[in-house]
Amino acid sequence: MRTCLLMLAFSVLCLFIGYHAYLFIMPSVKVINQSGQLLTRVEVSLPSNNLVFDNIAPKQTMRIHHSTEQADGDYAYRIRLSSGAYINGRCGYVTHDQYMKVLKLTINNDDQVSCIE
Repeated sequence: MRTCLLMLAFSVLCLFIGYHAYLFIMPSVKVINQSGQLLTRVEVSLPSNNLVFDNIAPKQTMRIHHSTEQADGDYAYRIRLSSGAYINGRCGYVTHDQYMKVLKLTINNDDQVSCIE
């Protein structure tokens, strides 16, 4: 019985470490809302994926991981503010098999977007 509990605890620990290693390694897009208003929808288009974030409150951050199987290209974004206004743009560059990359889109009080790779 004790051996079974030790094996179970070891298995859970391995799964926990594996899951967090996966999240650390996989590329992602992070949206940081510093605009003072609700972002009702944020769409980020990659060459081989579309990422959609819904309802990001002021001072909130959301992150989505995406596949490394990408064609070469840039990130395109379309942001809908709670006022009904849209912000569109392109930034950053993605290539096939990029690991541990995080694109940070920050929307500020002036409804300007800054991109950091």
